[in-house]
Amino acid sequence: MDHFAQGSFEVFTPPAARRSDAIAAVFGGSLARAARYIDQSPRKDGELLFAVADSWGGFSNAALLTRSPGRTAMLAVTAPRCTSDDESGVALVRHAIAAAHQLDARLVQSLVEPEHDRTLQMLLRGGMRSIGILAYLEKSAGRRPVPLRPLPAGVTIRAWDPQERLMLEGLLEETYVDSLDCPGLARMRTTQEILDGHLNSGIVHPGWWNVLELDGRPCGVSLASEIPSVQCMELVYFGLAPSARGHGLGGHLLDFTCSNVGRLGELSLALACDEKNVPALRLYESRGFLPRLRRTALVALAST
Repeated sequence: MDHFAQGSFEVFTPPAARRSDAIAAVFGGSLARAARYIDQSPRKDGELLFAVADSWGGFSNAALLTRSPGRTAMLAVTAPRCTSDDESGVALVRHAIAAAHQLDARLVQSLVEPEHDRTLQMLLRGGMRSIGILAYLEKSAGRRPVPLRPLPAGVTIRAWDPQERLMLEGLLEETYVDSLDCPGLARMRTTQEILDGHLNSGIVHPGWWNVLELDGRPCGVSLASEIPSVQCMELVYFGLAPSARGHGLGGHLLDFTCSNVGRLGELSLALACDEKNVPALRLYESRGFLPRLRRTALVALAST
């Protein structure tokens, strides 16, 4: 069991025999949530777990860092209940960011309900920064699909070929220019790492990753993957290059995606969008996407 001094708090790695107790502490003492996590992630080689002890031999609070695709790691920390929790929580966050390289992570991410201001402040003091509030939207499987309209002259939509990786990386970089969706986030990782993350976020079926072309030039992309753990499709990325914006092409591309997913019948389509990206939210809502929840997104560059 490793111990690390963080200010006036001793952060340590709990022994394997107490893994479930420490994970329960991350989730506010919920043994049920800890059991669900352990069932989904029985192996420990993709996580780092840290804790601060209480005076009764238990854990006052804990932090769980889990490896995610694309050289990222997700951070969950016990929500603070008192001033001492605030301070030990800050120590845990700092320690987790410093240790993230052990999971080969370049970026540490965390999601917090916007109204949980105390947890948000703890993460900010620990070294993370807010990049926006994400709106999570979903189009139910039973909703009637929007009829496909004829595409404008010179516009085509086709399936992405996995052999076109370099083309897709270049197209992604074009869509990041002046994007309203968490501006600056794309610069925190390489495009190769971002694409690796998209490819490993779920099951990629032929025909569900699509490229919009204008006069033969790729200028829009829609990447939908199946997420078996929640039995839905996720629009893991949707974007247009500046040359394609403002012409209604996003609507055609989204309709195409919704039509593809609609053929599956039983799967809903979910996505996340920065609340400041008003044009995108209007587009999604016009196609029957409904808000489900909101989360503040925080990030930190992993220490090297």
